[in-house]
Amino acid sequence: MLAVVALALGLGVAAVAAPKNPAPSPSPTGSSTPAPPLPTATPEPPSVAIPRLEAKLKANPDDRDTMGQLASFYLEVGRPDLSLPMTQKLLSSGTKTAQIFYLDGLANEQIGHIREATDDLEQSSNLEPTNAQVLLTLTDLYLRTGRAADAERIAKRATTFNQNDERSFLNYGLVLAQEKKYDEARVQFEAASKLDPKDATPIVIEAKSYEDQSALPLAASTYDRAIAIDPRSIDAWVGKARVLVAQHQMKDAAATYEKIIPLLNTDDEKATVVAEEARAYATEKQNADAETQYKRAISTYPKSMVGHVSYGDYLAATGNVAQAEVEWTAALGANRDNKDALLRLGDYYLRRNDAQKAIGMYTRLVELAPNDAPSLALLGQAYSYSHQYDKARDAFRKSFDIGRSPASLAGLGVADIELKNYKESAQIFDAIDKGAPELFKQNPQLLFVMAKAYAATDQKTKAKTAYTRFLGYVKPNSQAATEVKKLIADLDARPAASPKPSAKATPAAKPTSAAKTATAAKPTPKPTSKPTPKPSPTATPASH
Repeated sequence: MLAVVALALGLGVAAVAAPKNPAPSPSPTGSSTPAPPLPTATPEPPSVAIPRLEAKLKANPDDRDTMGQLASFYLEVGRPDLSLPMTQKLLSSGTKTAQIFYLDGLANEQIGHIREATDDLEQSSNLEPTNAQVLLTLTDLYLRTGRAADAERIAKRATTFNQNDERSFLNYGLVLAQEKKYDEARVQFEAASKLDPKDATPIVIEAKSYEDQSALPLAASTYDRAIAIDPRSIDAWVGKARVLVAQHQMKDAAATYEKIIPLLNTDDEKATVVAEEARAYATEKQNADAETQYKRAISTYPKSMVGHVSYGDYLAATGNVAQAEVEWTAALGANRDNKDALLRLGDYYLRRNDAQKAIGMYTRLVELAPNDAPSLALLGQAYSYSHQYDKARDAFRKSFDIGRSPASLAGLGVADIELKNYKESAQIFDAIDKGAPELFKQNPQLLFVMAKAYAATDQKTKAKTAYTRFLGYVKPNSQAATEVKKLIADLDARPAASPKPSAKATPAAKPTSAAKTATAAKPTPKPTSKPTPKPSPTATPASH
């Protein structure tokens, strides 16, 4: 009945279109690493430190210093679900330092508890009002939650108390640029440049601000200025090449891309630049030249899979999906360990209604990254598509436990409906409606599923409300609208029921027009496929 609904949840299916360009785009924060405000003393890598600290904590569960260090390392390896219980315990036991509030804030943010994360970071900034790292992280969070005025206030404070910190001025400039206060932003970028005259980063970001205003000649000359400061700045060279492409100066753009390649070290980096040059030709509808460059990326750098992935993306975008599959399959490599290729093939097979092959791709993806919440959600989608709802439920639950994504929770709720776990499904949709109501706007079909869960648990008023909300997304006077109205009327006519949960999945019933309409309203997918490797680490400040 609702088998296809999970596929419409926007849980991160990899798009078959070409990936994002591989060069830098400035982040609205001024930190390049997620370091806590009071760094831990140990120089050990996480793979060594975590087992040691876990053993130490097991021997002495009340060792607060060890708990704090372990929480920090868990964040470093992308496990906020393991970090948060420790920071929470530390806070509840009275260890209310700036560092612990900061770590708790990062963990809460990464699992989607934005309000709690904001409270934590504000507490941390109150305890250490001049700490640049805390202020930069709080600025980023304010920006991403639409609090531009607060972001500007905190970013300005960071420059006031950290007048020799280049990051703080970059951060303040980026905040102003996001508010489209470009002239003010450039004042801050220039101030940052004066603090480190040999660093091209502030000037690169200033050039980007001109691009944002479509002032391409000024952007080009500013990129030239950045290159004069640092002739080996990959960010500056790539920025200049892209401006030339935007100005349709393909000959000069190609020559600029060629100048970048000798500056790079790895085959992946070099192949990525060649692939971007190919995409530039394709943008200018010079398809023969594009094909030549894609094939060059493959033949010149045979140890890199970037060429195969990028060429597959190009072929898919031009309608040759069958040949794209060939390239993506080649990109898997002998060990089938290329995540970009696995994501693309999984999505391709789902779109081709070959759920078993998709399951194979996503299963391998999870093997490579067992704690990656989006990969687990993709696997849950594939299992749902093949009506293996018990396995879908398990994958969605694991995804939610790690990433706390409302979309994964919704996937779990849909699987519960199919398994007749109506009570849990209703509880899940209660939680989503309270904590992440925007998901229903992005995925109105979930209102129909929620109504089914409420109806099955004899919550007639809630079921009526959910059906009525769903009607707002259905074409008036359509067959689907008529069927939903009938479902609402039937709620009054039927006697109360107490369905018993069943652990067995039942075959999906033929969907009604209303159910088909529910699955037709698909939200924009959240991309999980990562772009092919960048030519170099972005020189611009990055979020934690």
